[in-house]
Amino acid sequence: MKSGGKFAGYALNERVLDAIHKVGFRKPTSVQETVIPLFLQKRNLVVEAPTGTGKTAAYGLPLISRLDLLKKSTQALVMVPSRELAMQVQKALQSFYEGDQLKVGAVYGGVTMEESFAELKSGAQIMVVVPGRVRDVMYHYKWDYLWRDIRFLIIDEGDKLLEQGFQRDFDELRSHVRGTAQVGFFSATISEDAESMIRERFHPVQVVRMKAKDMLKNHRFYEIRAEKGKKEAYLMGLFEEKRIPQALIFAGRREAVMTLTGFLRNCGFKAESFYGNQSQLERDQILKRFKEGHIQYLVGSDLAARGIDIPDLPAVINLAMPQEYDFYLHRVGRTGRAGKKGTVYNIMGSEVEHIHLTNHHRKMELPLKKMGVKPVDKSNVIAPEGDKWTKFHFSRGKKDKIRKGDIVGFLTGPAGIDGNDIGTITIFDTYSIVDLPNKAFKAVQELGESVKIKGKSLKIRKYGVAEQENRARAAHKLRIDRNKRERNKNA
Repeated sequence: MKSGGKFAGYALNERVLDAIHKVGFRKPTSVQETVIPLFLQKRNLVVEAPTGTGKTAAYGLPLISRLDLLKKSTQALVMVPSRELAMQVQKALQSFYEGDQLKVGAVYGGVTMEESFAELKSGAQIMVVVPGRVRDVMYHYKWDYLWRDIRFLIIDEGDKLLEQGFQRDFDELRSHVRGTAQVGFFSATISEDAESMIRERFHPVQVVRMKAKDMLKNHRFYEIRAEKGKKEAYLMGLFEEKRIPQALIFAGRREAVMTLTGFLRNCGFKAESFYGNQSQLERDQILKRFKEGHIQYLVGSDLAARGIDIPDLPAVINLAMPQEYDFYLHRVGRTGRAGKKGTVYNIMGSEVEHIHLTNHHRKMELPLKKMGVKPVDKSNVIAPEGDKWTKFHFSRGKKDKIRKGDIVGFLTGPAGIDGNDIGTITIFDTYSIVDLPNKAFKAVQELGESVKIKGKSLKIRKYGVAEQENRARAAHKLRIDRNKRERNKNA
């Protein structure tokens, strides 16, 4: 059989077929079977398909196959709503080609304007961008050459972009791109407003809707009815009964996320929070460790419902039920990705949540099984003090030329801590944050006042929840103020 397996039946670039064979693709998903031929036929597309069904490859494989890889200029613009998704899409698209002729760039917030501008000028054939960031950069630096060769315009997770007032940014960027550019609008859910917006701007457009009941048929959905105020006890009961090795847990707002994370850590689990006000550096480090399997349970807000690709995530647990159908669809798409099996547990504590869940499954046309779980009293699962995981503040950071290896070396050397007990390490300019069990911290305390790292004195203290919240708020305000200043300067 030709390299690329069943993908060889499409008119794809040979280097693309070689790459997807190495990536592990054996046969196209349903959305790929439908979209790849249409994209190769140069159709403008609006595609609705649940998260995790292979939409990135559906447009990415034919897109790369149609690029002029001898030309070092941007020929395709892929718009996404967030930095996390931009990084994920950039990595995926780069992996779809075997060789160094293809370059995929990305422009998003969290880096300097100069770095973003340099990326735009790099001549990457595909540029994955967060529209607001590109708009700000283009106000700051004039670079008309960016638009000269763009022949493809892809909008990924378009529904979220529309929620963020995307139309203005989209229209502004679109005005620079030739009218003959091929357009693809991809999302898990596409509202009538979104479809109308695309139809108004592009003609003709072919709409492809893949039903959730067909796309998510490898998922198993369970409902667990919990007594009011006892969701944590039922969560512990679920862990005890099913022995779930790793899961993404949706807990609602930031306060609930941090509270549940603290509870799980006190129970002896390696748990971490993931929410919007964290610094981008923290979120990147946490996701990396979650993907590597060092974090058992990632407790998140709906920020975690998009842009997180964990290929073999066993389960998603909803401890707070979203009212919106599309939010639920994005959440459950984090498990069972690309045709693999996935399990979703919904722990419901009220009749209102039950009604929302029932309505979501009525729209999905997928069965929801009731599951009985025996609640486990919290006091029975609290870990011994020494095993409780806590964040610790180290008084040295990047400006002191401190690296992860230095912190690991200090902890496993002078402190005598087992490397398996070291959690997430995030290094900032003037300090670092390290996850450690209390027993490890006690080993550091026993070193006395003369603690040093790379010959420099080092102070270590617990990094409390209140301080974490204050720093997160301060970082969020700093980002907003910086963006306002840049916009005012360029107005």
